[in-house]
Amino acid sequence: MEEVKQIDFGKALLKVLELIIVKPFTLPFQIYKSALLNLANSDSLESEEKVLSSEFPLFTWFIRMFDALIAIIYPIGIILALIAGLNKYTGGFGSFLGMVAATYFAPLGIGLVRELYQLSLKMVLYLKIISKK
Repeated sequence: MEEVKQIDFGKALLKVLELIIVKPFTLPFQIYKSALLNLANSDSLESEEKVLSSEFPLFTWFIRMFDALIAIIYPIGIILALIAGLNKYTGGFGSFLGMVAATYFAPLGIGLVRELYQLSLKMVLYLKIISKK
């Protein structure tokens, strides 16, 4: 019974609500920002692209393509949402809002695929770093 008294149920409930309600709405923008940072810092000497591109050029290019896709999602999505909203055949304002919502959450799917592919690249990078020490 001692263990139950040490659990802060209020704090646990707040964390559950944050993970279920708040995080899905903040995560797409964090993924978008991360993709932009990865692309901007690709010339850095410590970047995966610089360290592993000589050994895995196709794979590093493939991973960077996901970052590029994430980076262009918002500009293209906004343009498509405006087109859908102004076109009376696609439903007007409802299709505009639907397109904006789909555009906002699209980095979640592409980011998940990128991270699944990037796991193996990260392992190779860390093994290379460890082998140099």
